[in-house]
Amino acid sequence: MTSLPLFPVHIVDFLGAGLMIVLSVMATRYAWKIKQIRRRNILCGYFFWFSVALLIFAVSRSTAHILRYLFIIIGYPHIWKILAPYTGGFNTMTFVAIATLTFYYANVRSVMQRIRDDAVELEKTNKMLAHAHSTLRELNQNLERRVEERTQKLRQSEQKFRSLFEHSQDAVFFCDKHWKIADINATGVELLGYDTPDDIIGVPISAFFKDKKAWTKYYTELASQGHIKDFETDLIKSDGSFMTLLISASAIKDKDSKIIGSEAIAKDITALKQVTETLIQQEKMASIGQLAAGVAHEINTPLGIVLGYTQILEEDFRENKEALETLAIIEKQTQNCRRIVADLLKFSRESLENRMGPTNINQFIEDILSVMEHTLNMDRIYVHRVFEENLPRVLADEGKLRQVFMNLINNAHDAMENDGIIGIWTKETAEGGVEVIIGDTGPGIPEDVISRVFDPFFTTKSVGKGTGLGLSVSFGIVRDHGGSMEVQSPPDEQEYIQAGMETVFKVKLPPMKNPVGKDEDDS
Repeated sequence: MTSLPLFPVHIVDFLGAGLMIVLSVMATRYAWKIKQIRRRNILCGYFFWFSVALLIFAVSRSTAHILRYLFIIIGYPHIWKILAPYTGGFNTMTFVAIATLTFYYANVRSVMQRIRDDAVELEKTNKMLAHAHSTLRELNQNLERRVEERTQKLRQSEQKFRSLFEHSQDAVFFCDKHWKIADINATGVELLGYDTPDDIIGVPISAFFKDKKAWTKYYTELASQGHIKDFETDLIKSDGSFMTLLISASAIKDKDSKIIGSEAIAKDITALKQVTETLIQQEKMASIGQLAAGVAHEINTPLGIVLGYTQILEEDFRENKEALETLAIIEKQTQNCRRIVADLLKFSRESLENRMGPTNINQFIEDILSVMEHTLNMDRIYVHRVFEENLPRVLADEGKLRQVFMNLINNAHDAMENDGIIGIWTKETAEGGVEVIIGDTGPGIPEDVISRVFDPFFTTKSVGKGTGLGLSVSFGIVRDHGGSMEVQSPPDEQEYIQAGMETVFKVKLPPMKNPVGKDEDDS
């Protein structure tokens, strides 16, 4: 059997070796370009280094094949035999490197998969964080909006409270845990007679209470109950006078229920109380007046008969001294009864005659004192005059009004008995009328008695010294003149206190509708 010639095979092997080098170079170049485009891609890096390994293998193998044929052709085959083990070893190392690179890629791929999984988880986490961030940002925006809304509402509420606090017509004040005034509105400052809140802030509230027992009751009830409502008491003003307030207060407590302050609102009821007392007194006077008129009419007739027969009997028993003395006693007591009946008639105002005319009050009081002052001086009682000049004239029945002032001066005399001062002040009122104040340095009127001094038949004098009609009749006369009459013991104003007055009666007379002029020199 004839063997086929091997020349074509050697040609193909020779040319294939060269083509292998060319193709390896092209593949490596192409892999390099890809790697440059995607530098961070592990797979592209693997392809590049795999192409480099193949290029090395191709160059090694092809070079070995070409050298083999060259050494055979030139007649040095033994040289190839020497180089063949080295080229084979190098090729083997190249294959080992390719295998190692492949195994490395597999591990890298596993690592990359883990990285990719971690990236997916990281992406999910980022999305969750982004969602949480979005939610947090929305919540923050809503929170800012809510805070702004709450702040706005709080600001509006504070403005409303401040407006109510500043413009309230009642006194509003706050106290700290030491019961000192911490804040007070303008109305409270004005009611107490001060100029600014700084004059009051820091002062203990107890210092303004006229009656310390009232302060103790106020403090005790507020501390025990936590609140107090419609507590009526008198407070001291800056000038030493008093005013009546109706206080409602609440205690401010901390989380341990310990009192750390109080808040209160107070209404001035001084004028209301005076009007109420006047109305009550007027109702009393009207009722007693009707009763007095009936009693006076019923008693007057039999008294007249008793007095008439007594005087007849005196004519018949002129020679009987003992009988005449008895009849004189009967006549005297009957005259006393008639005087009491006359007082009752005056009290009922049925005998009031209309003799009203313009009256100069200063001169009118001087005329009364000219009659009474000598008697007062005999008991070492002196008159302290403070008459305001140029007072307006008032319309008055001088006979009835003289009875009022004489009665007040006599009462002051009786209260002191001797060694004292009667103070008399005259002033023009804000309405254009006249106010007359008559006071004394006597013992004063007890608190449980002062509310009854104008009641008919009420008297603190001993039996035989008073009927209890003097002040009630005077009250009725002043009221008939359109005026008012009140008593204070002790007085409210410092002017009277400094003058030593323990009791003052104030008589206010209204202005004339058509005044005829003012006094030129009344003092």
